Amino acid sequence: MKNRREHLRYEASVAAEIELRGETLDGETRDISEGGASVVFTAAIPDGTKIALTLILTQDGIEDPHQEPFTAEASVMWSAPQDDGRSMTGLRFGALSAAQKAQLKHFLAALAPKK
Repeated sequence: MKNRREHLRYEASVAAEIELRGETLDGETRDISEGGASVVFTAAIPDGTKIALTLILTQDGIEDPHQEPFTAEASVMWSAPQDDGRSMTGLRFGALSAAQKAQLKHFLAALAPKK
């Protein structure tokens, strides 16, 4: 079966924060691509919701003090309940600037593609 995704996904577990209705929700990524990310949150977010996303890009769990967090607008494409009561959420990044794309590519270059 051919993968229909436009972007290669990379397994990555980094801290994520979103702003939703004036509230900050913390989460953790499961994978990241140049087009979006899968993030586990404590609450489900309705499909189609537009959010402000911040990812704390770390290498082997260590935050680079010289690396700014990655921030982008994103849209919720899907969400699925998890056995532990949390929700896996598929996010698609909005239009990224050249600087955002470069930051993301630099981070992904150090990761192994997801099988």
